Amino acid sequence: MSERPARYSLEGLLRSRVLLLIGTLWLFASLAAFYGLREKARILLDDTLLEAAEQLMAMPEEALGHGEAPPRVLEIGGDETDIVYQVYDGTGALRLRSHAAPTSPLVQIDRQGLVETDTWYALVVTHPDRTRSVIVAQGRAERQATLWSVYAWLLGPVLLVLPLSAWMLHRVLRRSFLALEPIRIDLSTRAPHQLHPVEHLQVPTELQPMLETVNVLMARVSKLIDAERAFAAHTAHELRTPLAAARAQAQRLEQEALEHGVPRLVERTQALVRQLDRLTRLASRLLQLARIDSGVALRREPIDLSQLAGLVMDEFGEARSLAQLDIHVESQPLEAIDGDIDALGIALRNLIDNALKHGGAGAKVRICVGPGRLAVQDNGRGIPADQVARLAKPFERGSTVAEGSGLGLTMVQTVARQSGATLNFTALDGPVWRFEVSLTFPQAANATA
Repeated sequence: MSERPARYSLEGLLRSRVLLLIGTLWLFASLAAFYGLREKARILLDDTLLEAAEQLMAMPEEALGHGEAPPRVLEIGGDETDIVYQVYDGTGALRLRSHAAPTSPLVQIDRQGLVETDTWYALVVTHPDRTRSVIVAQGRAERQATLWSVYAWLLGPVLLVLPLSAWMLHRVLRRSFLALEPIRIDLSTRAPHQLHPVEHLQVPTELQPMLETVNVLMARVSKLIDAERAFAAHTAHELRTPLAAARAQAQRLEQEALEHGVPRLVERTQALVRQLDRLTRLASRLLQLARIDSGVALRREPIDLSQLAGLVMDEFGEARSLAQLDIHVESQPLEAIDGDIDALGIALRNLIDNALKHGGAGAKVRICVGPGRLAVQDNGRGIPADQVARLAKPFERGSTVAEGSGLGLTMVQTVARQSGATLNFTALDGPVWRFEVSLTFPQAANATA
């Protein structure tokens, strides 16, 4: 047995793949920006040190003092700067320093250019005539803090791009796939016989071929169903006339057998008449089934269930005269329901016929009419629970020995589905009524909610 293919969400698949692509591009772009920014920030910080060194190198000799001890303290750029500096004369004596600079050399004076130590990142510049040397430095911790501050200001917004992109992508995909919702609603709310093409103008171009294929498939199914219904209806209709003629001939043969005193021939002709009657009923049921399958129960008009029950009961005059059939109305007046009176009449007629036929010789049947509810009760032994689901299938008759076509409950279930009603089978514990088949309509469910 082949494994069932796994289901997946197209929206989720697109979202994950696009996010993976965006994340990969974002990662490479961030790394490139990080390395580029790091070099640019270092150059800018080095230029700051060089600018400060040039200012100190350009200061007049008088500003350095005349060998006073301790050396003079002078700030460049204000107290808020984290740059420290020292100015030495040609003899190596410290002549000028910043407030935060120590009196000892920050780095070795004889080194030139950029110098890194465990504590400082310094720039050493010596005058060409070696009369002055300048050390401008920045603490390594302060320099790293400055660099990370720059990284945060630049890369911080970039870090927000990924979750923002994910949220926006989710919104865009969700709104895009909402365009398919009308098609889903259209298909899910259709009745079984509604196989007309799906027509929606707001459909993405990529889905048009699939929608056209669905419409072609629905047209094929519609033709097959129409052909099947037409065949059943035409066959049943064409059979009625020859069946009636055959029954008349069988009854005539039975009469002749009685006149000539041939008992065995009488029994055989009576059996033949019974079978012809059964075929006639089957043809009538097939006509009813074809009509119901065409969607007749989908029509809506206000129906008084008590009047419907009375009309159907009039068709069972013999059973009514024998006190086998009565009607019980739970309350008056009853609120009308929406449905098709012909289809519901067919359903009720089949339920009564089944109850009388399968109830045996002493069968009693009662029609109960209530708000949004139509039920048929009988005093028979009912239907076993394990047979209920099977009896709704065409030509399924269960374990009963009574005559029947096996189409009654199939038609009742179809009418119930098309009418939006619920078909229930209930075993009763009463002294008379032992089994009930009921139709509950949506109005009743809404009224009790």
